[in-house]
Amino acid sequence: MASEQPDAPKQFGIRLSNEVMAMVGKIQEYRKKHNHPTTLSSIVEDAIEEMYDFMIENGVIDGEEE
Repeated sequence: MASEQPDAPKQFGIRLSNEVMAMVGKIQEYRKKHNHPTTLSSIVEDAIEEMYDFMIENGVIDGEEE
């Protein structure tokens, strides 16, 4: 899906490598199968949440909201 819209990241002023776009496409496919939103913004939100949780679990940050 992401590969079908190669200009979508440019519309948001971001550049993503082909590898990242391939991951986005696979995440979109998964989300579509599970009836979840497949927008780039929803995927970015998920990625940020996962990274945040990962950083807390590994002691990089303490997880307190500022």
